[in-house]
Amino acid sequence: MSTPLIERIAVKLEEAINAITKAKGFNYDLTAVRPKRIHLEGDINTDRTVIIEQESAVKEQQTGETITWRQAFTLQALVIDSDTETEALDTRLNKIRADIEKQLTSSTYQDCDGLADGILLKDPEKFIIDPQLSGIAVNIDVEYTTDYDDPYMSSSSSSSSSS
Repeated sequence: MSTPLIERIAVKLEEAINAITKAKGFNYDLTAVRPKRIHLEGDINTDRTVIIEQESAVKEQQTGETITWRQAFTLQALVIDSDTETEALDTRLNKIRADIEKQLTSSTYQDCDGLADGILLKDPEKFIIDPQLSGIAVNIDVEYTTDYDDPYMSSSSSSSSSS
């Protein structure tokens, strides 16, 4: 069976986060995780892990042939407190947020390799889970269009390919 378009987009987001490395000019090496169960966050206490959560989708527009969706994602970057850390917590959160935003708005990932119409940045949110664990949630919407009768197919790819 084929993979739905929204799932392929989620995989591209995971690839984008995993490509954020110091070797590529970013501030930190980040690692993406897509939860395999509810409340996985409690099991992950690793600094610079980014938990990708798929939120609700909104149908933006529907025509006879296509549906345009706005799919929300929350990218929760975890930052663990450390006595050996030399940078302020807010500095680390700001750098991680900037790394993620830079990556997602780059020409490489802005359209998720042609699967999406674009990524829209929304307001970020700082969070504190416990005294040692905090982070920044980078909230985004991914807009994409499927064929009306086929959520596995992008309307742009169906008109340009016959697969």
